[in-house]
Amino acid sequence: MNREIELAYLSGVFDGEGSMGMWSKGKDKGSGFRLQVEMSDGDTVLRFITYFLKGSLTARHRDEKYKIMYAWRVNGEDAKVVAREMLPYLSRRRQTQFAEAMAQ
Repeated sequence: MNREIELAYLSGVFDGEGSMGMWSKGKDKGSGFRLQVEMSDGDTVLRFITYFLKGSLTARHRDEKYKIMYAWRVNGEDAKVVAREMLPYLSRRRQTQFAEAMAQ
């Protein structure tokens, strides 16, 4: 698949399913910027790390009643690089969210 098309696709998934913002690093450790996508579609989540080559993948299964949830997270400067790459494809709301997080 063409990289530009893949970036547009991932940006659309992130726009609808992802989250971004400043996250606590722990007690007395300050905060850092994070991007995250969590969903039950493991193949879609895998595409984020395959494309960006940044971040980490996790899976959790609460119990048999629930689907396995897959998450891709990227933190700090890597998260800023990824967000800037997706920015042209994100909604105005997400673009504003990013600008506000960078202003903190």
